[in-house]
Amino acid sequence: MATSKLAVFVPLALVSALALAGCTTGAPAESGADGGTTAGESTDTGGALDCSAATTEGYDLFLDPALTVEPALDVYPLEAGDTISFTYAAHNGDAYPTYGWLSTYITSEGDVAPSTGSFFFDEVDGVFTFVGPEAVAGIDGGPYAGFLDIEVTIDTTTTVIGRICVQYALTE
Repeated sequence: MATSKLAVFVPLALVSALALAGCTTGAPAESGADGGTTAGESTDTGGALDCSAATTEGYDLFLDPALTVEPALDVYPLEAGDTISFTYAAHNGDAYPTYGWLSTYITSEGDVAPSTGSFFFDEVDGVFTFVGPEAVAGIDGGPYAGFLDIEVTIDTTTTVIGRICVQYALTE
């Protein structure tokens, strides 16, 4: 009887270890079709509460060498009162940059789907803050994990300067 219990617990331990493996890091991929569902089309409960469940090509975590994030976490919670501070050392005020964010979430199938985005209205000299709560727009269920892309726009060119893993709030 002990052998059959062991046969059940070993695969469960392996699956748990794989789920905790976390997100990969690397350079940003070229933007293109995200391959996910659009907001409002899903009522699933999401995947893992880190970014390891993402299967959509090109969603790797990264930070531009000039971008620092405080606090330094593997997964950033976005509940009420959670704050993420960004400092972009390559800020050039003479170029009149604007900074913004785009959020995506990971479906239970591993697809990365768009959620919402906005500008950072509190930016001063390349320093800006994201304040929770932030929930996945237009769908029920959760909690969800996903990505928060940090962007800088100069003239008509927008560049993703960082992608972090986030855990969305259940409600805003």
